[in-house]
Amino acid sequence: MKKGILFLVIFALAFSFGFGQQKKFRVSLFGGISQVLEYGSEEEYTMGGNDFPITPAHTPLGFGAALAYSFTKNMALQLEARYTFSSKVTLVDPSDQDTVEVNASSHMAATLNFLYHFLNSKITPYLVFGVGIDNLQTKDETYISEYGYEVEFLAPEKTIDPVAQAGGGILYFLSPEAGVKLELRYGVIFDKPNHISSLNIDFGFFLRF
Repeated sequence: MKKGILFLVIFALAFSFGFGQQKKFRVSLFGGISQVLEYGSEEEYTMGGNDFPITPAHTPLGFGAALAYSFTKNMALQLEARYTFSSKVTLVDPSDQDTVEVNASSHMAATLNFLYHFLNSKITPYLVFGVGIDNLQTKDETYISEYGYEVEFLAPEKTIDPVAQAGGGILYFLSPEAGVKLELRYGVIFDKPNHISSLNIDFGFFLRF
């Protein structure tokens, strides 16, 4: 978690100082929640190997930073870094209904996004599309189930996966150089054997240079 916070702070400061004199740049900081949708299925159950194959929906918190460059009046490219915190989930063994509460892993993601702004006014709606990579922050962990069994979850060998996102938002300018934003985005992490889908709602502020 500390590494993720440090990474995002350095990201924002480096770009804001480096491009402080440019009028086409916009630096933003944001936070919000993710509704991670259920993934996995009972068909993936194997006794002693994958006793808890379904990860239920959960809502972790997250935050991030982004730098956008407007190359036309309406279009921009954006570099974004996002950290999603761990959250508690309860897994169920489909064979005997045993349960275990575990920590869903935290994530760090970096994406390159395309932005299209519909208006250039105090209230500016926009669309966003992006692709990048997601880094799963995980380690081997052992838990005790409700029935008293020791359950071990091993970290996967592969922790980096491609990610794609799409959504929209609104910029509200408090002044010509600063404002706040609200954004809704749908994202997919192309993990194996399951894709992980989520809905993200973020609120933040931005500075334009």
